[in-house]
This record gives sequence, C-alpha cells and structure tokens, in this order.
Amino acid sequence: MDRMQRICGGRIVTPDGVLEGGTVVIEGGKIAEVSGRCDILGPGDVYAGGCWILPGMIDPHSDAIEHEMQPRPNSRFPLEWSFLELERKLAAQGITTIYHSFSMVDGDTPNASRRNASVAEYVHKVRELSRTNRLIRHKVHLRFEITNTGGVPLVEQFIRNGTIDLLSFMDHTPGQGQYRDQELHKRYVMQRQNLNEQEVLRRFEESRRRPKVPPDTLQRLADLAREHGIPLASHDDDSCEKLEIVSGWRAAISEFPVDMETAACAKRRGMAVVMGAPNVMLGRSHSNNLSAREAIRAGVVDILCSDYYPPAMLQSVFLLHREGLPLHLAVRMVTKNTASVLGLSGEFGSIEPGKAADLIMVGMHGDRPVVERVWVGGRTVCLMEYKETAAVPSGSMALQNLP
Repeated sequence: MDRMQRICGGRIVTPDGVLEGGTVVIEGGKIAEVSGRCDILGPGDVYAGGCWILPGMIDPHSDAIEHEMQPRPNSRFPLEWSFLELERKLAAQGITTIYHSFSMVDGDTPNASRRNASVAEYVHKVRELSRTNRLIRHKVHLRFEITNTGGVPLVEQFIRNGTIDLLSFMDHTPGQGQYRDQELHKRYVMQRQNLNEQEVLRRFEESRRRPKVPPDTLQRLADLAREHGIPLASHDDDSCEKLEIVSGWRAAISEFPVDMETAACAKRRGMAVVMGAPNVMLGRSHSNNLSAREAIRAGVVDILCSDYYPPAMLQSVFLLHREGLPLHLAVRMVTKNTASVLGLSGEFGSIEPGKAADLIMVGMHGDRPVVERVWVGGRTVCLMEYKETAAVPSGSMALQNLP
C-alpha cells in the first residue's frame, strides 16, 4: 500500500465551503481524511502555505486534441505525439480528467480529422494510449453531426463496444443553432478557411441541402446509449421546441444553449447546462450567442468546459469568484457538478474521504491563479516552483544594453 501523505496548511475547497489551514490525508491513492487543523509535518508531507487546494478539474468537452494535431491548416502531427504533448499541458492546467471531443462530421468533409475513418482511428488510439501509464485520466466524447447519415453504424459500434464515454448530437446547418446569424457565420468561415464569399455561400447551400439522420434513428442511438450507460448531450439548443425533442432522447446535458430562454427551459426540464469557460473569460460568446457570465448570474449554468481553450477552466473559476460568486460554488462547476452528471461522483469531483486523491494546489500571483502542484490518484504528476526574479539595479549593463 502507498505511504500516507498529508497536505497541510492549505485553504481546502470542499463542496460546501472552505477549510482554512486544513489538512488532506492521502492513503492508497484515496482521500483518507479532511480536517480543519494542521499538525506537525512528517517526511514527504506537503506544506501548502496558504495555497488553495481544489479537486482536480473534469473537462467534459475539449477540442484541444484537434488543435494539437493540426495547429496550422497544412501542418498535421500524429495523434500519439499530440496526445502525449497535450497531456502535459492539461496536467499543468489542473485538468485531471479530460473528455477528448472528436467531431464526426461525414466522410468527405474538407477537415480530414473529422471524417468517419479518421475519428474511428483517433478514438481507438486514445483508448489504447489511456490504458498505459498516464499523467491524467482520459475519456472520449463523440460529437456526432446529424447530417452524417453514413456514420450511424460506426456510432452504434462505438456505443456497443464501450469505446466512448459521452455522446452528443450536433446540427451545424447554417441558419439555426449556433449559426443563426448567417453574416457572422460567413465571416468566420471566410477567415478560418481562407475562402471567398461566394465559396462560403455555396458551402452553406450544400449544407442546407444535405439530408439528416431520420428522427427514429436518432432515437434508437439515444436509447442504445442509455442502455450502455453513456450520457447524452444536445448541442447548441436554440429553442424550447427543440428541447421537446431532446427530452424525448432523455439527454442529460444541454451544451451551449444559444439564449437565456433556452438555457432556462433546459434547467426546468432537469438538464445540466454546460457553457464554455472561454466565454466566461472573454465576457461574451465568440458567436454572439448567450453570455456565460450573464447565464451564471441568472442561475442557469451547472458546468463549465474548456471548449477550445483549456487554460480558461481555472482562470474562469477565480474570475467568477472575484465577481462575487463563492469560490466553492465556482469550483463545483468544473468538478462536482460535472462528475455528478457524467456518473463519476462516486469517485471524483470533490475533496471528501473515500474519493480518489485527484487534487490541485493553486497559488496566487496577484489576482491570477497558478497551478503549483497536481496529484492524480495520490501521485504527484506536476510540480512547478515559481521563483522571485531579482531586481536589476538601475544603470546596470543589462539595462544599458537594451535596444
């Protein structure tokens, strides 16, 4: 059995508040005890020195693996290489459980990483890599575009084989959902894909003509996911009418509802509402949809995800705290609430005895939180030491030689 270790003197964020100067005891990879006192430290124990001690963050929706593989349109790196490099970044950002989100669009999309065959390769490769000795915990979120009629058999296979952990249904047809504002959508695609206006409009028209997976087939996939214990999410909900359909799927999650009315409607239906942490940081949606901060103030947000920018997870928590939200409630949106909806709450998501010792120690540089140490299953996977920089005397050669 692993040796007992204590983290002492930290500001421990529990599900219900903060224990000042408390201690977390780790034994056998689990949290054995949480107390509000700090005893004399023994060899190997950690003095947190007033740092915040948080549960490891759980990110249910991250496109980061795609960006890591393809940082430029004509530069593509192997998935294994990208996976290993991204894992180190995620650990340093305090994310201890990641749901890699793979978008499965169709067989002939210009984005090769979103074709059915590519997604099948990536999903199986992530599964294979996650079974080896890893820094953090890896899961798969399959984002299925409902115009991908040829992808249905593959989705069924993923569900039956247990190769995915979360499934979402998406519809990115121009003119609805996230892309209700066609002018904004057009400018985004022109800039992102280096296309002219006519090329973009032609693509929009082709997309609108594309047939969609029949409703009874979507219902069958939803039922199959439920039978296999895989949570289902709906993506970019834009009306209470759409949520009527989503409720028929028994979807547990509404990802990125586009306006306040739809978010409130999802909450009334008992769904967990997910918003993007980058939206919190920027103060707005990049698609001119619902502001995450406004939705949080209105009490209609349960979970924050990294979406396309993992560093925003921790930063958004402390930004919300600076704006008046109790820290433990902000932390719940990236830990306990996520674990509960995804069926992980028995082991992850909070600092409580019996849970896995997935923990992060966070110091403050001014009002900016910085990760100093990360434990996964009681094992230190990241350790960073921030050192004071000595002031350079005025008139020194270093200053004189500056251009």
